[in-house]
Amino acid sequence: MINLEDFVADNYCKIGTQVLSPGDSLGKGLTPEAAKELGLPAGIAVAASLIDAHAGGLGVIGADVKGYNLPCEKQPLTSRLALICGTSSCHMGISQSPIFVPGIWGPYFSAMVPGFWLNEGGQSVTGKLIDHVVQGHAAYPELQAKASAR
Repeated sequence: MINLEDFVADNYCKIGTQVLSPGDSLGKGLTPEAAKELGLPAGIAVAASLIDAHAGGLGVIGADVKGYNLPCEKQPLTSRLALICGTSSCHMGISQSPIFVPGIWGPYFSAMVPGFWLNEGGQSVTGKLIDHVVQGHAAYPELQAKASAR
């Protein structure tokens, strides 16, 4: 319906059909050609990556919080919620079983944390909204001048 027929042509050969979890090994490591271009050893391990928000979510949800007296210290990872902000904002949580919520993306199995289901929801362009709020504050010009002077 949106003219993406070329993606499904020839058994999805343009985008592939193999789905890997983050961190799964890819092939036999870095090819000699890529190694030469990057200045790295051929065969060095290469793994499936994460998109930027999922990498941030993994860092927040998987963070070692022992010894900081945080309420989540003795709670399972599934009790945490990651809020990742940049150009947009994304709230992410994981669960051991799929949870279907109207208006929320997912659940996606092993998309961020292998073996767990990911649900996420967010808002586009919130980074610009935060910029607007910060730059519109009465103290912004003074603080900007102090920061520039340093």
